[in-house]
Amino acid sequence: MSVYLFDMKGEPIAFRRTWTDPNIFDLHGDWIGWFPWGDHDAVDRTGRYLGTVVDDRFVRRNDWCARPCRDSSTHPDSATPTGLPLAPHAFPNRFAYEDVHVRILT
Repeated sequence: MSVYLFDMKGEPIAFRRTWTDPNIFDLHGDWIGWFPWGDHDAVDRTGRYLGTVVDDRFVRRNDWCARPCRDSSTHPDSATPTGLPLAPHAFPNRFAYEDVHVRILT
């Protein structure tokens, strides 16, 4: 089952095929970025900071500083999400983050 990631309000906005998947996709299944450093920070297709996974949220850190991404990704063009999103966890640390702007499935 896909691992769904939520915005600040608890709405699903993206997914990974598994928790260890190095790629991240929008809800349409289009590849939007990857995790080049092996941590929770993701970059977009051009290597710029996209957002950070915090528990089950995909958010942008307010204290982000430039971090060079010299890697390129051999990415899949798309993926099909499986299963349905579960209820999001509580997210009390809102002051430190803002929403990532990802195209949302309508």
